[in-house]
Amino acid sequence: MNQRHTDALDDYFGALLEESPSREEPEWQQAPSPAPAEAPLVFADPAEEERRLGLEALLARVAELKEEESLPPAETIVSEPEPTAPVAPEPAIMTEARVEPTPAIPEPTIPEPTMVEPTPVAAVEPEPVPVAAATPAAAEWRNMDTESSFQALFFEVAGMTFAVPLTHLGGIYQMTKLTSLFGKPNWFAGVLTERERQLYVVDTARWAMPGHQAQEQYQYLVTLGESNWGLGCHQLKGTALLTRDQVKWRATPGSRPWLAGMVKEKMCALLHVDALIGLLEQGKNIDGQQV
Repeated sequence: MNQRHTDALDDYFGALLEESPSREEPEWQQAPSPAPAEAPLVFADPAEEERRLGLEALLARVAELKEEESLPPAETIVSEPEPTAPVAPEPAIMTEARVEPTPAIPEPTIPEPTMVEPTPVAAVEPEPVPVAAATPAAAEWRNMDTESSFQALFFEVAGMTFAVPLTHLGGIYQMTKLTSLFGKPNWFAGVLTERERQLYVVDTARWAMPGHQAQEQYQYLVTLGESNWGLGCHQLKGTALLTRDQVKWRATPGSRPWLAGMVKEKMCALLHVDALIGLLEQGKNIDGQQV
């Protein structure tokens, strides 16, 4: 990538964060707690013959983090009470009962029926039915919760670098043949079947850059959380340990709820996975437009 291309990307991502005041976009929040000195991010550029080994190591690390989060709490062992011997019932004592003679019951006297004139009742108007309360508004946007330091995966799409925390990463798959579906947006590349699971592949270049028409050939699919959505990418740039101070976090969603913040040293977007899934489910692109 030449210097002009790098400067253009810096300007692009900087513009995402610095939205104009007319849209009433709040300032960025900085992490209040001090953090250790920022360590430079080092990306490995493995040779072709080492790519497979690197991918397997990355998948193993993702599986390890997922397993740590899904460990159930320790079960409490409750000891069962010891069985007690049944107690034999005491034998019933038979006593001779005396039968008293039943007295005669006199027949009841039925009174003569009397006619009662009905009393008119004033008409009562029904009480008004209370109107149901309005449907509550959608949940307020909140940024991602991360530890003070966390691992993130970096991947490249058409010269742009994106990052996603490993705790919000579903998995990584090698791209194979896709099944096309009609009536989908132009950024919907197709369906990838992986072990009887259908994954929805996003043409990330067209989704992130409206108007992009080039037919991209992606090598990998980065899936998002527990959903079936995945982003096509050209190159995996490996993982790196980030601290919260290395990210310029967003305080409010603005017009780009998918953007959690910017990794300051690399000037790349940190994806808000849950908000991104919501946009994809609604058929919207990076600008929140349905195309």
